[in-house]
Formats: sequence, C-alpha cells, structure tokens
Amino acid sequence: MEKKYAKAVAYIYLTITLLAFSSIEVISKPLMGKVDPFFMTSFRFLIGGLFMMLFVKKDIEYKDLFPLTMIGALNSIISMTSLQLAVKYSNASTAATLVASNPIFVSFFAVILLNEKYNWKKYLGIVLGFVGIVIFSAGKISGDSWIGIFYGILAALTFGLYTVLMRRYTKKYGPLTVTAYSSLCSSLIYILILVVLRKFTIPTAINFSGWSIIVYLGLIVTGVAYVTYFKAMEVVGATQASRIFFLKPVVATLFAVLSLGETISIVKIIGIATVLFSLTL
Repeated sequence: MEKKYAKAVAYIYLTITLLAFSSIEVISKPLMGKVDPFFMTSFRFLIGGLFMMLFVKKDIEYKDLFPLTMIGALNSIISMTSLQLAVKYSNASTAATLVASNPIFVSFFAVILLNEKYNWKKYLGIVLGFVGIVIFSAGKISGDSWIGIFYGILAALTFGLYTVLMRRYTKKYGPLTVTAYSSLCSSLIYILILVVLRKFTIPTAINFSGWSIIVYLGLIVTGVAYVTYFKAMEVVGATQASRIFFLKPVVATLFAVLSLGETISIVKIIGIATVLFSLTL
C-alpha cells in the first residue's frame, strides 16, 4: 500500500514538473522585448539555485566546486540563455520542441565522450532525431527565424553536453545536490560577468505581473520543478522520470496555441513526430 502511495505521489510530482517545464517558453514569450534574456536567465537560476539548496543534505568537496560551477555554466549561462534567445527570435512552440530534443544530444555525446555502446535501435534513434530536427526546422512559419532555430538547437546541444559531463558528479553526490550547487554557483558567476560587462540590466518597463512571471520562472520552474523531478526519480527511477521530456513538445505546443494563438504547419508536425519517435528508441 505504501509503495502504491509513493508511486502516486511520484506521478503527481512528475505532472508538476511537466507542466512547469512546458510553460517556460510560453509564459516568458510576452516579456521578450521588455526584459533582457541575460538578466532573466541569471536571475532565474539564482532564485532556483537558492530554493534547491534548501533540500540539499550532502556537502560537496571543495575540489569539486569549481568543475561543478563550470559545467553548470553550460546549462545556466549557455544553454538556458540560448533557449531564452530562441523564445525571443522564434515561436515559443519552436523553442520548446528544439530544446526538448536534448536527449538525442545526450546519447550522441555519451558515445563520443564516454565511449558508450548502444544497440542498433538507439543509434537509429540518434540519426532519426537529427533528421527530425532538420524537418522541424524546415517547417518554420510566421514568427520563426533561422537565428531563433539556431539558438534552440544550441540550447539542446549544450544541455546534452552538460548532462553527460555532469554524470560523474551526479553518481557521487546525487542529482539534486549537483544541480543545486551548479545552478547557484554558476548564476553568481553569470551575474558577476554581466555586472563587469555592464550588461546587468534590471527591467523597469514591466509591472507586478511581469515580475511575477520572472519569479515564477526562478522559483517554480527552476526551483520547485527540479525538486519534484528528482523526488519522483527516487521512486520511479531515472528512465521512467525522464519520459516526461517526451511530452514537453506536445504540452508546450498546446500551451502556445491556446495562450499565444500560435499556429503549426504540417511539416513541423512531421518533425515533432519524428523527434518523438526517435526519443522512444
């Protein structure tokens, strides 16, 4: 009975994670042009990192702090800023679908950097994933741009690299601990870089609603959703938990169509279907 209850709670956690992760692009889209993507991303990971640290129960060794911060920068500084730029220069649904293809790049980098061996289905999945991304990108519609698509692919690629490089520390400390430390420390480095370059621009053209969105992106998307994801992973396992990423393109696209009035072409639908099929392999 307790096991069934734990699984039910885990799936509730995964639902929260899925809805939060699928809302990033849609809810931040109206702020593009009003809020600098660099500020938004750095502030988002600062809040999220602080929140996640509340749940950390294991200290890390000092010698691991620097590499964790540098690898974390791949996520918070490069990948998620690229995602926000993809949202700025393309449709929210396009950015969401492209970044959700990151498991394809995870598998690719695992082969290249970790010499992992797969069966033929997984290699086929990697190839089909790249084909799906090409098809999806070719189906760009009004609101999309090649620069936005480039940033979306860059976000997926660098997140995939971040995931593979972080595996060593994830095994040592656990996913929540390394995500909390890497997010918080890299966000502080991010803010410092922006201050030194005089690019840390606090938005003044937004109201309470706009600030609520920024806080939501940090506290809920980058804080709560990561915690619920890792809590669910403890019960159902990493493989089962990671399947929510397969649903993100569908859920995010639905959000974008309903709330932003975005449209979607047949070619993009074929691209999404190809990517989703590749992920199942």
